[in-house]
Amino acid sequence: MGYRTIAAGLVLGAAVVLCAAQETGKPLVRKDLLVFGSPQAAPPLRDIFRPKAAAGPAVPRPLGPGPTAPAAGPAAKPEAPGGFTLNLSYIGSVDLGGRTIALILRGGQTVSVGEGDEISPGYKVVQVTAREIVVEGPNGERRTFRLQGDRP
Repeated sequence: MGYRTIAAGLVLGAAVVLCAAQETGKPLVRKDLLVFGSPQAAPPLRDIFRPKAAAGPAVPRPLGPGPTAPAAGPAAKPEAPGGFTLNLSYIGSVDLGGRTIALILRGGQTVSVGEGDEISPGYKVVQVTAREIVVEGPNGERRTFRLQGDRP
Protein backbone atom coordinates (compact mmCIF):
# COMPACT_ATOMS: atom_id res chain seq x y z
CA MET A 1 0.00 0.00 0.00
CA GLY A 2 1.21 3.46 -0.82
CA TYR A 3 1.17 6.55 1.31
CA ARG A 4 -1.70 8.04 -0.68
CA THR A 5 -3.86 4.99 -0.05
CA ILE A 6 -3.14 5.14 3.68
CA ALA A 7 -3.82 8.90 3.80
CA ALA A 8 -7.09 8.46 1.91
CA GLY A 9 -8.13 5.71 4.33
CA LEU A 10 -7.38 7.95 7.33
CA VAL A 11 -9.36 10.84 5.89
CA LEU A 12 -12.27 8.54 5.11
CA GLY A 13 -12.13 7.05 8.62
CA ALA A 14 -12.13 10.51 10.21
CA ALA A 15 -15.13 11.52 8.09
CA VAL A 16 -17.04 8.41 9.19
CA VAL A 17 -16.32 9.16 12.87
CA LEU A 18 -17.46 12.78 12.49
CA CYS A 19 -20.67 11.74 10.74
CA ALA A 20 -21.40 9.11 13.39
CA ALA A 21 -20.85 11.66 16.18
CA GLN A 22 -23.18 14.15 14.51
CA GLU A 23 -25.89 11.54 14.05
CA THR A 24 -25.90 10.62 17.75
CA GLY A 25 -26.30 14.27 18.73
CA LYS A 26 -23.33 14.14 21.11
CA PRO A 27 -20.80 16.92 20.69
CA LEU A 28 -17.18 15.96 20.04
CA VAL A 29 -15.92 18.35 22.72
CA ARG A 30 -17.14 18.14 26.31
CA LYS A 31 -17.61 21.78 27.20
CA ASP A 32 -18.06 20.95 30.88
CA LEU A 33 -14.36 19.98 31.02
CA LEU A 34 -13.10 23.20 29.46
CA VAL A 35 -11.62 25.69 31.91
CA PHE A 36 -11.88 29.33 30.99
CA GLY A 37 -9.60 31.94 32.55
CA SER A 38 -6.42 31.07 34.40
CA PRO A 39 -7.16 29.44 37.75
CA GLN A 40 -4.26 28.78 40.10
CA ALA A 41 -2.82 25.34 39.35
CA ALA A 42 -2.19 22.97 42.23
CA PRO A 43 1.50 22.31 43.01
CA PRO A 44 2.91 19.07 41.59
CA LEU A 45 3.06 16.04 43.85
CA ARG A 46 6.58 15.04 42.81
CA ASP A 47 9.49 16.20 40.71
CA ILE A 48 9.15 14.38 37.37
CA PHE A 49 12.90 14.66 36.79
CA ARG A 50 13.78 12.54 39.82
CA PRO A 51 13.26 8.75 39.81
CA LYS A 52 10.54 7.29 41.97
CA ALA A 53 11.49 5.47 45.16
CA ALA A 54 12.06 1.74 44.61
CA ALA A 55 9.95 0.56 47.53
CA GLY A 56 7.37 1.91 49.94
CA PRO A 57 4.40 4.19 49.44
CA ALA A 58 4.87 7.47 47.64
CA VAL A 59 5.04 10.34 50.10
CA PRO A 60 4.37 13.76 48.63
CA ARG A 61 7.07 16.23 49.47
CA PRO A 62 7.37 19.89 48.60
CA LEU A 63 9.27 20.67 45.44
CA GLY A 64 11.64 23.49 44.87
CA PRO A 65 14.96 24.57 46.18
CA GLY A 66 16.08 23.37 49.55
CA PRO A 67 19.31 23.29 51.49
CA THR A 68 21.75 20.65 50.38
CA ALA A 69 23.49 18.46 52.91
CA PRO A 70 27.24 17.78 52.83
CA ALA A 71 28.25 14.63 50.92
CA ALA A 72 29.54 12.86 54.01
CA GLY A 73 29.75 13.65 57.69
CA PRO A 74 27.52 14.20 60.69
CA ALA A 75 23.92 15.29 60.42
CA ALA A 76 23.33 18.98 59.79
CA LYS A 77 23.14 21.08 62.94
CA PRO A 78 20.25 23.47 63.45
CA GLU A 79 21.27 27.00 62.68
CA ALA A 80 21.19 29.92 65.04
CA PRO A 81 18.76 32.74 64.37
CA GLY A 82 20.14 35.17 61.82
CA GLY A 83 22.30 32.44 60.25
CA PHE A 84 22.66 31.44 56.62
CA THR A 85 19.09 31.35 55.27
CA LEU A 86 19.62 31.23 51.50
CA ASN A 87 18.07 28.15 49.82
CA LEU A 88 19.24 27.17 46.36
CA SER A 89 20.09 24.13 44.24
CA TYR A 90 23.18 23.99 42.02
CA ILE A 91 21.97 22.32 38.83
CA GLY A 92 24.82 22.82 36.36
CA SER A 93 27.59 24.97 34.97
CA VAL A 94 28.75 26.49 31.70
CA ASP A 95 32.36 27.32 30.79
CA LEU A 96 32.52 30.66 28.97
CA GLY A 97 36.03 31.55 27.86
CA GLY A 98 37.74 30.28 31.00
CA ARG A 99 35.05 31.61 33.37
CA THR A 100 32.68 29.09 34.93
CA ILE A 101 29.06 30.26 35.18
CA ALA A 102 26.84 28.40 37.65
CA LEU A 103 23.20 27.58 36.93
CA ILE A 104 21.21 27.62 40.16
CA LEU A 105 17.57 26.98 40.93
CA ARG A 106 16.21 29.52 43.39
CA GLY A 107 12.55 30.15 44.08
CA GLY A 108 11.49 28.01 41.13
CA GLN A 109 13.56 29.99 38.62
CA THR A 110 16.89 29.16 37.00
CA VAL A 111 19.50 31.88 37.45
CA SER A 112 23.05 32.09 36.09
CA VAL A 113 25.74 33.50 38.40
CA GLY A 114 29.52 33.75 38.41
CA GLU A 115 32.20 34.45 40.99
CA GLY A 116 31.63 37.84 42.61
CA ASP A 117 27.93 37.99 41.70
CA GLU A 118 25.35 38.72 44.39
CA ILE A 119 22.52 36.14 44.48
CA SER A 120 20.43 37.96 47.03
CA PRO A 121 21.16 40.99 49.22
CA GLY A 122 24.10 39.98 51.41
CA TYR A 123 24.77 36.64 49.66
CA LYS A 124 27.75 36.63 47.30
CA VAL A 125 29.19 33.84 45.12
CA VAL A 126 32.79 33.21 46.24
CA GLN A 127 33.78 30.23 44.10
CA VAL A 128 32.29 28.24 41.20
CA THR A 129 33.56 24.86 40.02
CA ALA A 130 31.97 22.17 37.87
CA ARG A 131 31.01 20.21 41.01
CA GLU A 132 30.13 22.87 43.61
CA ILE A 133 29.42 26.51 44.30
CA VAL A 134 30.52 28.39 47.44
CA VAL A 135 28.33 31.24 48.70
CA GLU A 136 29.19 33.69 51.48
CA GLY A 137 26.40 34.99 53.68
CA PRO A 138 25.96 38.42 55.28
CA ASN A 139 27.70 37.36 58.50
CA GLY A 140 30.75 35.95 56.64
CA GLU A 141 29.61 32.33 56.92
CA ARG A 142 30.33 30.26 53.80
CA ARG A 143 28.20 27.41 52.56
CA THR A 144 29.02 24.94 49.78
CA PHE A 145 26.25 23.69 47.49
CA ARG A 146 27.11 20.51 45.58
CA LEU A 147 25.94 19.79 42.05
CA GLN A 148 22.49 18.15 42.10
CA GLY A 149 21.66 15.05 40.07
CA ASP A 150 23.23 11.65 39.45
CA ARG A 151 26.68 11.32 40.95
CA PRO A 152 28.97 8.29 41.02
